[in-house]
Amino acid sequence: MNFTETLQTVELIIKSGEVPLIVGESGIGKTSLVKSFSEKHGYYLITIDANLLKEGEIGGLPTIDEIEISINGLREKKKRTVYAAHTKLIEINEVLNSGKADKVLLFIDEINRCEHSVQQELMNLILNREINGYKLPHEVRVVAAMNPSNRYHNFQNTQYQVVDMDPAQEDRFVWIYLDSEVKEWIKWAMSKEGNIHEHVIEFISAFPEYLHTPEAEDNIKATPRSFERVSKAYRIFKESKGSIPINILYNAVKGNVGKEIAQDFISFIGSYKNPMINPLDILESGIIAVDTKERILKESHSRLFIFSKNMLNLIEERGIKEEDIEIFSRLLGYYPSDLRIGIMKGIKSDCSTEFYNAFLDNEEFIQVFFESYA
Repeated sequence: MNFTETLQTVELIIKSGEVPLIVGESGIGKTSLVKSFSEKHGYYLITIDANLLKEGEIGGLPTIDEIEISINGLREKKKRTVYAAHTKLIEINEVLNSGKADKVLLFIDEINRCEHSVQQELMNLILNREINGYKLPHEVRVVAAMNPSNRYHNFQNTQYQVVDMDPAQEDRFVWIYLDSEVKEWIKWAMSKEGNIHEHVIEFISAFPEYLHTPEAEDNIKATPRSFERVSKAYRIFKESKGSIPINILYNAVKGNVGKEIAQDFISFIGSYKNPMINPLDILESGIIAVDTKERILKESHSRLFIFSKNMLNLIEERGIKEEDIEIFSRLLGYYPSDLRIGIMKGIKSDCSTEFYNAFLDNEEFIQVFFESYA
Protein backbone atom coordinates (compact mmCIF):
# COMPACT_ATOMS: atom_id res chain seq x y z
CA MET A 1 0.00 0.00 0.00
CA ASN A 2 1.08 3.56 -0.54
CA PHE A 3 1.25 6.16 2.24
CA THR A 4 -2.32 7.45 1.87
CA GLU A 5 -3.88 3.99 1.67
CA THR A 6 -1.90 2.84 4.70
CA LEU A 7 -2.93 5.90 6.71
CA GLN A 8 -6.59 5.35 5.91
CA THR A 9 -6.30 1.65 6.77
CA VAL A 10 -4.72 2.46 10.13
CA GLU A 11 -7.61 4.85 10.83
CA LEU A 12 -10.14 2.09 10.15
CA ILE A 13 -8.33 -0.48 12.29
CA ILE A 14 -7.93 1.91 15.22
CA LYS A 15 -11.65 2.73 15.07
CA SER A 16 -12.47 -1.00 15.13
CA GLY A 17 -10.51 -1.38 18.37
CA GLU A 18 -7.78 -3.59 16.91
CA VAL A 19 -4.00 -3.10 16.78
CA PRO A 20 -2.42 -2.34 13.38
CA LEU A 21 1.10 -3.60 12.65
CA ILE A 22 2.81 -1.50 9.97
CA VAL A 23 5.45 -3.51 8.10
CA GLY A 24 7.96 -1.74 5.88
CA GLU A 25 11.63 -1.38 5.15
CA SER A 26 13.84 1.02 7.06
CA GLY A 27 13.39 4.68 6.16
CA ILE A 28 10.22 4.13 4.17
CA GLY A 29 8.02 6.38 6.32
CA LYS A 30 6.45 4.27 9.09
CA THR A 31 7.25 6.82 11.80
CA SER A 32 6.13 9.74 9.64
CA LEU A 33 2.83 7.96 9.00
CA VAL A 34 2.18 7.46 12.71
CA LYS A 35 3.00 11.13 13.38
CA SER A 36 0.59 12.16 10.62
CA PHE A 37 -2.15 10.00 12.12
CA SER A 38 -1.57 11.48 15.59
CA GLU A 39 -1.70 15.07 14.36
CA LYS A 40 -4.74 14.47 12.17
CA HIS A 41 -6.80 12.89 14.96
CA GLY A 42 -5.51 14.85 17.96
CA TYR A 43 -3.58 12.06 19.72
CA TYR A 44 -0.64 12.74 22.02
CA LEU A 45 2.09 10.48 20.59
CA ILE A 46 4.31 8.42 22.89
CA THR A 47 6.89 6.14 21.27
CA ILE A 48 8.58 3.07 22.72
CA ASP A 49 11.60 1.80 20.75
CA ALA A 50 11.48 -1.93 21.35
CA ASN A 51 15.05 -2.47 20.15
CA LEU A 52 16.31 -0.38 23.09
CA LEU A 53 14.52 -2.45 25.75
CA LYS A 54 16.04 -5.16 27.90
CA GLU A 55 14.14 -7.89 29.70
CA GLY A 56 12.21 -6.52 32.66
CA GLU A 57 12.34 -2.86 31.64
CA ILE A 58 8.85 -2.48 30.25
CA GLY A 59 7.39 -4.75 32.92
CA GLY A 60 9.23 -2.90 35.64
CA LEU A 61 11.88 -4.21 38.00
CA PRO A 62 10.48 -5.83 41.15
CA THR A 63 10.97 -4.16 44.52
CA ILE A 64 9.86 -5.10 48.04
CA ASP A 65 7.37 -2.72 49.60
CA GLU A 66 6.39 -2.83 53.30
CA ILE A 67 2.78 -2.02 54.18
CA GLU A 68 0.86 -1.97 57.44
CA ILE A 69 -2.44 -3.85 57.69
CA SER A 70 -4.96 -4.46 60.46
CA ILE A 71 -5.75 -8.06 61.52
CA ASN A 72 -8.26 -8.54 64.39
CA GLY A 73 -7.63 -5.01 65.52
CA LEU A 74 -3.86 -5.49 65.57
CA ARG A 75 -1.55 -3.58 63.24
CA GLU A 76 0.97 -5.76 61.41
CA LYS A 77 3.59 -5.02 58.83
CA LYS A 78 3.60 -7.14 55.66
CA LYS A 79 5.90 -7.19 52.68
CA ARG A 80 4.73 -7.29 49.08
CA THR A 81 6.35 -7.27 45.65
CA VAL A 82 5.65 -4.22 43.48
CA TYR A 83 6.95 -3.32 40.04
CA ALA A 84 8.34 0.05 39.00
CA ALA A 85 6.50 1.36 35.93
CA HIS A 86 8.52 2.23 32.82
CA THR A 87 9.03 5.97 32.23
CA LYS A 88 6.93 5.86 29.04
CA LEU A 89 4.01 4.33 30.93
CA ILE A 90 4.34 6.96 33.64
CA GLU A 91 4.28 9.60 30.90
CA ILE A 92 0.95 8.25 29.62
CA ASN A 93 -0.67 8.76 33.01
CA GLU A 94 0.91 12.19 33.48
CA VAL A 95 -0.37 13.37 30.09
CA LEU A 96 -3.93 12.21 30.76
CA ASN A 97 -4.06 13.30 34.41
CA SER A 98 -2.64 16.75 33.70
CA GLY A 99 -5.15 17.43 30.95
CA LYS A 100 -2.39 17.95 28.39
CA ALA A 101 -4.33 15.61 26.08
CA ASP A 102 -7.52 13.57 26.31
CA LYS A 103 -6.20 10.62 24.29
CA VAL A 104 -2.83 9.01 23.66
CA LEU A 105 -1.38 6.98 20.81
CA LEU A 106 1.23 4.50 22.03
CA PHE A 107 3.58 3.63 19.18
CA ILE A 108 5.64 0.44 19.63
CA ASP A 109 8.40 0.68 17.02
CA GLU A 110 10.71 -2.12 15.84
CA ILE A 111 8.81 -4.78 17.72
CA ASN A 112 10.81 -7.55 16.03
CA ARG A 113 14.20 -6.04 16.86
CA CYS A 114 14.15 -7.07 20.51
CA GLU A 115 14.56 -10.30 22.47
CA HIS A 116 11.70 -12.81 22.72
CA SER A 117 11.33 -12.07 26.42
CA VAL A 118 10.86 -8.37 25.67
CA GLN A 119 8.36 -9.25 22.94
CA GLN A 120 6.33 -11.22 25.48
CA GLU A 121 6.23 -8.23 27.81
CA LEU A 122 5.18 -5.93 24.99
CA MET A 123 2.50 -8.36 23.86
CA ASN A 124 0.98 -8.26 27.35
CA LEU A 125 0.90 -4.48 27.15
CA ILE A 126 -0.37 -4.30 23.56
CA LEU A 127 -2.97 -7.04 23.58
CA ASN A 128 -3.93 -7.53 27.23
CA ARG A 129 -3.41 -3.81 27.97
CA GLU A 130 -1.74 -4.50 31.30
CA ILE A 131 1.56 -5.68 32.68
CA ASN A 132 2.57 -6.41 36.28
CA GLY A 133 -0.26 -4.38 37.76
CA TYR A 134 -0.06 -1.47 35.35
CA LYS A 135 -3.16 -1.05 33.15
CA LEU A 136 -3.35 1.04 30.01
CA PRO A 137 -6.05 3.69 30.38
CA HIS A 138 -8.98 3.29 27.99
CA GLU A 139 -8.00 6.60 26.31
CA VAL A 140 -4.90 4.89 24.88
CA ARG A 141 -4.75 3.35 21.40
CA VAL A 142 -1.80 1.25 20.21
CA VAL A 143 0.04 0.99 16.88
CA ALA A 144 3.07 -1.22 16.24
CA ALA A 145 5.65 -1.23 13.44
CA MET A 146 8.53 -3.39 12.31
CA ASN A 147 10.95 -4.18 9.49
CA PRO A 148 10.12 -7.21 7.33
CA SER A 149 11.66 -10.62 7.95
CA ASN A 150 13.23 -12.51 5.05
CA ARG A 151 10.80 -15.34 5.70
CA TYR A 152 7.92 -13.15 4.50
CA HIS A 153 6.76 -13.23 0.89
CA ASN A 154 8.45 -10.61 -1.35
CA PHE A 155 11.08 -9.89 1.31
CA GLN A 156 13.29 -12.97 0.89
CA ASN A 157 16.33 -10.81 0.03
CA THR A 158 16.12 -8.51 3.04
CA GLN A 159 18.90 -8.72 5.62
CA TYR A 160 17.42 -7.16 8.74
CA GLN A 161 18.54 -8.66 12.03
CA VAL A 162 15.11 -9.46 13.42
CA VAL A 163 13.59 -11.77 15.99
CA ASP A 164 10.50 -13.32 14.43
CA MET A 165 7.33 -13.52 16.47
CA ASP A 166 5.65 -16.89 16.83
CA PRO A 167 2.41 -17.51 14.84
CA ALA A 168 0.20 -16.93 17.87
CA GLN A 169 1.71 -13.48 18.41
CA GLU A 170 1.52 -12.60 14.71
CA ASP A 171 -2.15 -13.54 14.61
CA ARG A 172 -3.01 -10.89 17.19
CA PHE A 173 -2.23 -7.98 14.84
CA VAL A 174 -3.81 -6.57 11.69
CA TRP A 175 -0.90 -6.56 9.22
CA ILE A 176 -0.38 -3.58 6.89
CA TYR A 177 2.44 -3.46 4.35
CA LEU A 178 3.74 0.03 3.55
CA ASP A 179 5.47 0.47 0.19
CA SER A 180 7.35 3.45 -1.22
CA GLU A 181 5.64 5.27 -4.08
CA VAL A 182 7.20 8.25 -5.79
CA LYS A 183 3.98 10.25 -6.27
CA GLU A 184 3.03 9.79 -2.63
CA TRP A 185 6.52 10.77 -1.48
CA ILE A 186 6.52 13.90 -3.64
CA LYS A 187 3.14 14.88 -2.24
CA TRP A 188 4.50 14.47 1.30
CA ALA A 189 7.82 16.12 0.44
CA MET A 190 6.03 19.28 -0.68
CA SER A 191 3.92 19.49 2.47
CA LYS A 192 4.87 21.52 5.54
CA GLU A 193 5.65 18.28 7.32
CA GLY A 194 8.07 17.10 4.63
CA ASN A 195 9.61 20.46 3.72
CA ILE A 196 12.03 18.85 1.24
CA HIS A 197 14.05 21.23 -0.93
CA GLU A 198 12.43 21.62 -4.34
CA HIS A 199 15.65 20.64 -6.16
CA VAL A 200 15.70 17.30 -4.33
CA ILE A 201 12.04 16.79 -5.24
CA GLU A 202 12.81 17.52 -8.88
CA PHE A 203 15.74 15.10 -8.78
CA ILE A 204 13.47 12.30 -7.58
CA SER A 205 10.89 13.30 -10.19
CA ALA A 206 13.58 12.86 -12.84
CA PHE A 207 15.02 9.67 -11.31
CA PRO A 208 12.14 7.95 -9.47
CA GLU A 209 14.06 4.68 -9.27
CA TYR A 210 16.49 6.33 -6.83
CA LEU A 211 13.95 6.97 -4.07
CA HIS A 212 14.32 3.48 -2.63
CA THR A 213 17.10 1.10 -3.67
CA PRO A 214 17.03 -1.99 -1.41
CA GLU A 215 18.52 -4.13 -4.20
CA ALA A 216 21.45 -1.79 -4.93
CA GLU A 217 24.96 -3.24 -4.96
CA ASP A 218 26.27 -0.20 -3.11
CA ASN A 219 26.68 -0.77 0.63
CA ILE A 220 24.60 2.35 1.25
CA LYS A 221 20.96 1.92 0.19
CA ALA A 222 18.86 4.97 -0.64
CA THR A 223 15.58 5.34 1.26
CA PRO A 224 12.96 8.09 1.53
CA ARG A 225 14.45 8.94 4.93
CA SER A 226 17.95 9.34 3.47
CA PHE A 227 16.66 11.92 1.00
CA GLU A 228 15.33 13.92 3.96
CA ARG A 229 18.92 14.13 5.18
CA VAL A 230 20.14 15.00 1.67
CA SER A 231 17.63 17.85 1.59
CA LYS A 232 18.88 19.23 4.91
CA ALA A 233 22.51 19.10 3.79
CA TYR A 234 21.68 20.63 0.40
CA ARG A 235 19.72 23.47 2.01
CA ILE A 236 22.73 24.36 4.19
CA PHE A 237 24.98 24.12 1.11
CA LYS A 238 22.76 26.57 -0.81
CA GLU A 239 22.54 28.96 2.14
CA SER A 240 26.35 28.99 2.43
CA LYS A 241 26.50 30.81 -0.97
CA GLY A 242 29.69 29.11 -2.06
CA SER A 243 31.54 28.86 1.24
CA ILE A 244 30.97 25.08 1.30
CA PRO A 245 32.84 23.34 -1.57
CA ILE A 246 30.82 21.11 -3.90
CA ASN A 247 32.99 18.10 -3.04
CA ILE A 248 31.92 18.42 0.61
CA LEU A 249 28.29 18.32 -0.44
CA TYR A 250 29.09 15.28 -2.58
CA ASN A 251 30.59 13.51 0.46
CA ALA A 252 27.45 14.21 2.50
CA VAL A 253 25.13 13.00 -0.27
CA LYS A 254 27.26 9.90 -0.89
CA GLY A 255 27.09 9.03 2.79
CA ASN A 256 23.29 9.07 2.59
CA VAL A 257 22.44 7.46 -0.76
CA GLY A 258 25.64 5.89 -2.13
CA LYS A 259 28.23 6.82 -4.72
CA GLU A 260 26.24 6.34 -7.94
CA ILE A 261 23.21 8.38 -6.89
CA ALA A 262 25.44 11.07 -5.36
CA GLN A 263 27.26 11.51 -8.66
CA ASP A 264 23.98 11.88 -10.54
CA PHE A 265 22.66 14.34 -7.95
CA ILE A 266 25.74 16.57 -8.21
CA SER A 267 25.49 16.48 -12.01
CA PHE A 268 21.78 17.32 -11.78
CA ILE A 269 22.20 20.41 -9.61
CA GLY A 270 25.26 21.43 -11.64
CA SER A 271 23.13 21.69 -14.77
CA TYR A 272 20.27 23.40 -12.91
CA LYS A 273 20.24 26.81 -14.57
CA ASN A 274 16.52 27.46 -15.06
CA PRO A 275 14.81 28.30 -11.75
CA MET A 276 11.20 27.32 -11.25
CA ILE A 277 8.44 29.87 -11.80
CA ASN A 278 7.69 31.77 -8.59
CA PRO A 279 3.97 31.32 -7.78
CA LEU A 280 3.95 34.30 -5.39
CA ASP A 281 5.01 36.68 -8.18
CA ILE A 282 2.11 35.48 -10.34
CA LEU A 283 -0.49 35.69 -7.56
CA GLU A 284 0.60 39.17 -6.49
CA SER A 285 0.69 40.52 -10.04
CA GLY A 286 -2.65 38.91 -10.92
CA ILE A 287 -1.57 38.40 -14.53
CA ILE A 288 0.01 35.64 -16.61
CA ALA A 289 2.76 37.21 -18.67
CA VAL A 290 3.54 35.94 -22.18
CA ASP A 291 6.93 34.60 -21.12
CA THR A 292 5.29 32.71 -18.21
CA LYS A 293 2.85 31.06 -20.61
CA GLU A 294 5.74 30.08 -22.91
CA ARG A 295 7.68 28.58 -20.01
CA ILE A 296 4.67 26.53 -18.90
CA LEU A 297 4.29 25.13 -22.41
CA LYS A 298 7.95 24.04 -22.41
CA GLU A 299 8.23 22.71 -18.84
CA SER A 300 8.35 19.01 -17.93
CA HIS A 301 5.37 17.32 -16.26
CA SER A 302 7.29 16.88 -13.03
CA ARG A 303 8.22 20.57 -12.71
CA LEU A 304 4.69 21.67 -13.61
CA PHE A 305 3.31 19.36 -10.94
CA ILE A 306 5.67 20.76 -8.30
CA PHE A 307 4.84 24.32 -9.36
CA SER A 308 1.09 23.68 -9.07
CA LYS A 309 1.46 22.14 -5.60
CA ASN A 310 3.53 25.13 -4.46
CA MET A 311 0.87 27.50 -5.77
CA LEU A 312 -1.97 25.57 -4.11
CA ASN A 313 -0.15 25.71 -0.76
CA LEU A 314 0.35 29.44 -1.24
CA ILE A 315 -3.32 30.00 -2.12
CA GLU A 316 -4.32 28.31 1.14
CA GLU A 317 -1.81 30.37 3.14
CA ARG A 318 -3.19 33.58 1.59
CA GLY A 319 -6.73 32.79 2.73
CA ILE A 320 -8.25 31.09 -0.34
CA LYS A 321 -9.00 34.29 -2.29
CA GLU A 322 -11.25 34.08 -5.35
CA GLU A 323 -8.78 36.03 -7.49
CA ASP A 324 -5.99 33.56 -6.57
CA ILE A 325 -8.17 30.61 -7.56
CA GLU A 326 -9.01 32.31 -10.85
CA ILE A 327 -5.37 32.94 -11.81
CA PHE A 328 -4.46 29.36 -10.85
CA SER A 329 -7.33 28.01 -12.99
CA ARG A 330 -6.17 30.06 -15.97
CA LEU A 331 -2.66 28.69 -15.55
CA LEU A 332 -4.03 25.15 -15.54
CA GLY A 333 -5.53 25.89 -18.92
CA TYR A 334 -2.00 25.88 -20.38
CA TYR A 335 -1.14 22.50 -18.79
CA PRO A 336 -1.24 19.21 -20.74
CA SER A 337 -4.77 17.81 -20.31
CA ASP A 338 -3.71 14.61 -18.52
CA LEU A 339 -1.65 16.52 -15.94
CA ARG A 340 -4.39 19.15 -15.58
CA ILE A 341 -7.01 16.49 -14.80
CA GLY A 342 -4.68 14.80 -12.29
CA ILE A 343 -4.10 18.07 -10.43
CA MET A 344 -7.82 18.85 -10.33
CA LYS A 345 -8.59 15.42 -8.93
CA GLY A 346 -5.82 15.96 -6.38
CA ILE A 347 -7.50 19.13 -5.12
CA LYS A 348 -10.57 17.04 -4.29
CA SER A 349 -8.72 14.12 -2.70
CA ASP A 350 -5.87 15.92 -0.90
CA CYS A 351 -7.31 19.25 0.20
CA SER A 352 -9.92 20.24 2.77
CA THR A 353 -13.61 20.37 1.86
CA GLU A 354 -13.59 24.15 2.32
CA PHE A 355 -10.66 24.48 -0.08
CA TYR A 356 -12.23 22.24 -2.73
CA ASN A 357 -15.63 23.94 -2.48
CA ALA A 358 -13.99 27.31 -3.07
CA PHE A 359 -12.68 25.99 -6.38
CA LEU A 360 -16.06 24.55 -7.32
CA ASP A 361 -17.58 28.00 -6.80
CA ASN A 362 -15.13 29.54 -9.28
CA GLU A 363 -16.42 29.79 -12.86
CA GLU A 364 -12.93 29.81 -14.39
CA PHE A 365 -12.04 26.55 -12.64
CA ILE A 366 -15.26 24.85 -13.77
CA GLN A 367 -14.73 26.01 -17.35
CA VAL A 368 -11.17 24.66 -17.45
CA PHE A 369 -12.41 21.41 -15.91
CA PHE A 370 -14.97 20.81 -18.65
CA GLU A 371 -12.53 21.86 -21.37
CA SER A 372 -10.18 19.15 -20.13
CA TYR A 373 -12.70 16.50 -21.12
CA ALA A 374 -13.79 18.14 -24.37
